[in-house]
Amino acid sequence: MSLPGGNASKASFLNLDTNEPAFEVQYNPKEFRVEKSVTWQEASNQGQSNNPIQFQKGAPMTASFDLTFDTTADGANVQKVWVDKLLSLTNANQTPKQGEPAEQKKKRPPALHFKWGTFELKCVVESISTTYLMFASDGTAVRARCGVKLKQWELGEFAGSGTSDRFNADRITLVVVKGGETASQVAAANGVDLRALAKANKITDPMADLTGKTLTVVKNAAESAANAVLDAALSGRPSKAGKAAATAAKSSVTGAASTAAKNALKKLF
Repeated sequence: MSLPGGNASKASFLNLDTNEPAFEVQYNPKEFRVEKSVTWQEASNQGQSNNPIQFQKGAPMTASFDLTFDTTADGANVQKVWVDKLLSLTNANQTPKQGEPAEQKKKRPPALHFKWGTFELKCVVESISTTYLMFASDGTAVRARCGVKLKQWELGEFAGSGTSDRFNADRITLVVVKGGETASQVAAANGVDLRALAKANKITDPMADLTGKTLTVVKNAAESAANAVLDAALSGRPSKAGKAAATAAKSSVTGAASTAAKNALKKLF
């Protein structure tokens, strides 16, 4: 199925835990459903015909679609060639990061970045239901339809309570490289160290043409807090530097970031 605008690129999944491609579909879905719900609660006022409502919370976005897989051309087992690979996205093979609201000794399925055309979603697989539609004479399944449901998962939301080293200590951003940009330019534009960018994306040549590639940019919270203080001080506004340090100490997601801000302040004054 071609996407609007003539883009026939295939939907794919990137494993955010390993920064490696996880799965690319055989055929794009014919339909694509996205749902976002919010919860409203009615006021408990008695004796009124129309009670006001109050917003409570928003639920994560969900996306659902059907994928068709077909191996009738070569008679291969569609389950082994395609379905099992898709199901592997539900395997609990990733160790939770420090600060996730999960028991650290248990593992979880991978966090994913789903992309199809201009639609992108950081997510986990909520469910996969498979229907086998066609079989070879020996009983081998050669066509299958998988109903896939994804649930939004913003990595930054997973901050544990009462910990100094939380999962959202590092901010993760996905950046699509513009025409002619190199890793060095991407690192500079996003304020990150080139070596860290290369390591996160397994880049061996920092001058290679990465046009169109999606790179994972990881910003360290402690470094960002310290830089905020230094930038303010170097601009000739010590009071602003002090305010930046105080803000980092009070609202930073990590104790490390607060400490970094304070240390930067001490060096300046």
